[in-house]
Amino acid sequence: MKYQKKASNKREIAIIGAGASGLSCAFCLAKNGYIPVVYERSDKLGGLANSIELSKGRIDSYYHHLFESDKYILNFLKKVGIEKEVIFRKAVTAHIWSNKYYDISGLINLFKSKLLSKTSFIRLLFGGAFIKYFPYLFGLKNKSVLQKVNAIFGKEAAEKIWTPLIKGKFGSKANLIPYSWLRTRIQDRSIKLGYVENGFESLYEFMVKEIKESGGEILLNKNIVEIKLKDDEQKIIIDDRCFERLLVSSSPKANKNLLKNLDYSSEKISYIGALCGIVEFSKKPVPAYWVGITPSESHQDKNYNDFLACISYAELDKSWNKKGESTWPTYIACYLTEDEFLSLSKEEWKNKMVKALIEISQMSMRENAVTEKDIISINLSFAEYAQPIISPSKGLVHNPEKAKLTYFANMHNIYPNDRGQNRAFLIGEKRAYEIMNSFEE
Repeated sequence: MKYQKKASNKREIAIIGAGASGLSCAFCLAKNGYIPVVYERSDKLGGLANSIELSKGRIDSYYHHLFESDKYILNFLKKVGIEKEVIFRKAVTAHIWSNKYYDISGLINLFKSKLLSKTSFIRLLFGGAFIKYFPYLFGLKNKSVLQKVNAIFGKEAAEKIWTPLIKGKFGSKANLIPYSWLRTRIQDRSIKLGYVENGFESLYEFMVKEIKESGGEILLNKNIVEIKLKDDEQKIIIDDRCFERLLVSSSPKANKNLLKNLDYSSEKISYIGALCGIVEFSKKPVPAYWVGITPSESHQDKNYNDFLACISYAELDKSWNKKGESTWPTYIACYLTEDEFLSLSKEEWKNKMVKALIEISQMSMRENAVTEKDIISINLSFAEYAQPIISPSKGLVHNPEKAKLTYFANMHNIYPNDRGQNRAFLIGEKRAYEIMNSFEE
């Protein structure tokens, strides 16, 4: 999309949430002559893409990387001249199955790993090719993916890779997830992964600077007391300040209360949260960037069974250890409900994360495995609204919320993608043009 001619009338638009969709909407509005005012209740930019300070610099609080196919965010960065901020590099990936560590970086390593038999390996390739080149052949769009992975990839690959991934990611909601989620997941992937030094928050700092220079406002640490309609119902009032339109990127749980005076309504909405820990080690914990974790029924005492993946940041960002003594920030994460998160204290979760990473290190690094003595720091983050459950076959829709003079750009709006900054940039800019066009109707 190209920016329109600047509006002659400086209309003020309120935006709730300084995440990817909120800031991309604000950026587009500001460049088109509108005045976006962004309300953010925390002191950080980027939402789930905010950053945390470690011993050698900043990284994302929740792990993020881009694919070469992420055209929306990459086109945006190119348009504003900062595309070089994203660095693409091949990464080593691995998989844990039945308490064993497998290097599955590329097809050759996957074959050599013997995670799958030769027949199952070929069957897996056929399944991937089917989704990539004939994704709509059998009309699977709204079918439960959990019920179809055996037919698509074969029993062994489904059992060792796809079924545990889907169940680990969506928990009790796994049966609701449609085939379209899997199709998008496979089609979006690329061999090289992109990252930003000092975290993606640095991109949002650039956007905020541009927004402010264009006349917009960014209000951090801002708790909104009340949102209501003006008497004539043609404008929205937020804490005594008047706006023409409102964009909301906050969670449905928050929206229900925030927008109650705007005739808020919603279809049925389901989502789960994300728990992410970062343990910074003084030596290398694993030899891969990404390690997918499959729970082991034969080793139920293992702490890693409670997590979905561990990610060694410095294995992708090779510049991290070019200066000073080496450190190894390592994410360990899972999806879970708020009640599941609250079942343990933060200290108990940290303890479980450390033990899980040590178990994985012992599998992959053997005698060179990390111990608790190698820990520099531990950080833990939990986001209640991190993973939407989208299932058209069960009546759930990707645009379920409505309110007067209000537009929505949260994670439910990026279906069939389940999350990601790429689609967030698209939906943010799309909503900006919808808002601008609404004044011409």
